[in-house]
Amino acid sequence: MNIAEAAKTLGVSTRTIRRYIKSGKIQAELIVGHFGEEYRILDLPTDLQPEDEDTQENEEKQATTTQSPIQNPGQTFALSIDFFKEMQDKNITMAAQLGIATERIRNLESQLKQLKLLTAPKVSWWKKTFITRKKKS
Repeated sequence: MNIAEAAKTLGVSTRTIRRYIKSGKIQAELIVGHFGEEYRILDLPTDLQPEDEDTQENEEKQATTTQSPIQNPGQTFALSIDFFKEMQDKNITMAAQLGIATERIRNLESQLKQLKLLTAPKVSWWKKTFITRKKKS
């Protein structure tokens, strides 16, 4: 019989039958069928307990779904307060770092202005006047 027939006979899902085959609880052969390889089950053991495996399958489904581990609203509130305090501390730290960086930028800009003034060629006042009049015309 195939996996679907075995699942119907035992009253379990096809995933459970595949798990039984993988664990060795059910003996099956892998044969080439019309649509590729498929399992053929030779005989079904009578000592299998489908309730236990279905329970295990349901537990696996519950474990894979994303559920919040927090069930107590008071605990949720306490964790929210802790998270808020942590974020507030990080915000204060980052604001301080931003202030330090801003001050450093201002300091570097002033140093750059001083360097430009020191290295700029000296132009006499009459040349400045002549150059500005020439540009206007």
